Amino acid sequence: MSFGRGFSLIEMLVVLFVIVLMTSLVTLNVNSGASDRVVQERLDTLVSVAEYALDEAQFSGSDFGVLFASSVSDQGESMITAHWRQRVPQGWREPRLSQEVFSSLEFPPEARLQIILDDVELVPVASDAVDPRTGTAPQWLMSASGETQVGELLVRSRDDDALLWRLEWDSLGQFEQFRGEDDEPISAYALVP
Repeated sequence: MSFGRGFSLIEMLVVLFVIVLMTSLVTLNVNSGASDRVVQERLDTLVSVAEYALDEAQFSGSDFGVLFASSVSDQGESMITAHWRQRVPQGWREPRLSQEVFSSLEFPPEARLQIILDDVELVPVASDAVDPRTGTAPQWLMSASGETQVGELLVRSRDDDALLWRLEWDSLGQFEQFRGEDDEPISAYALVP
């Protein structure tokens, strides 16, 4: 009767090392994709709310806008947050109606935003300017006439400054979203004035 040879300790350690290595690679790929999905979700939400804000501005006769501000995550990483504002007689305040629609959008810390409006790059305001009582005017305006500033939002990687996403729009609120350096839009949004 012959017994099969078993595995040596070295062979088992090599197999275990390969399994750990493969698991680590999969985890890294999944986590990097999660941040990318969050950025795309934030861009989609920004476009949807901008469409709603332009419609609401026309119906209410009140201007809306977005205030881009620097903020700090719970882990101490800097990030950009988009805050919605509405012009009221007292100045720029948080929108009165549909507060859940006009909630702030936090972009992940791994993403660096470049906001360009009418060919001028904006600098996000400091976090203390976000307090609605200060009445700080938003940088991106959506007027009651149904027009907005021509602009683009570039999302870059903080690590290597690579262009991840690009969102462009015209004065009538027609949006196009691009992935990286690609010139073919992945989705197009058109507002109905």
